[in-house]
Amino acid sequence: MSVYCFFCEMELTDRYILQDGARLSNSIAHYPEKQGIFQNTPALLELETIELLGLLRHARDYRSEVYKLRLLGHQAEEQGGNMDDIKMKSYNDYEEATKKVWVIENIIKDRIGYYPQKVTENFLAMYLERIQQSQKKQMVMKQKKVQSR
Repeated sequence: MSVYCFFCEMELTDRYILQDGARLSNSIAHYPEKQGIFQNTPALLELETIELLGLLRHARDYRSEVYKLRLLGHQAEEQGGNMDDIKMKSYNDYEEATKKVWVIENIIKDRIGYYPQKVTENFLAMYLERIQQSQKKQMVMKQKKVQSR
């Protein structure tokens, strides 16, 4: 359902129609599953920013793992092994992992203006704390006092 808001000059869905000074709620799955990085871009765009930050961490870890496999393939090849198939797969995997990192970074940059260089446990905890703090203060205006003469 949607309602037209004359103040905002737009249609608002149920998510944005709030009562009693409540703030917009964030549904947060703080630690998304690692396989979440393989979602397509439209699905990633639907996630909360905190979820994307967690996925960025997973995606960067995955890219590092794939890169290490590439290095192992090079080492095996230097020792005389025929690693053409493995080497080609590792290059493709690394390219896909890098593209996924860039997609997630760009979504985050679009939302908050930058993407973090490092996504640590401390960074995620502080971000989550800010979200929780921002939901505590209600949006209520104090009534004007009318002075009697």
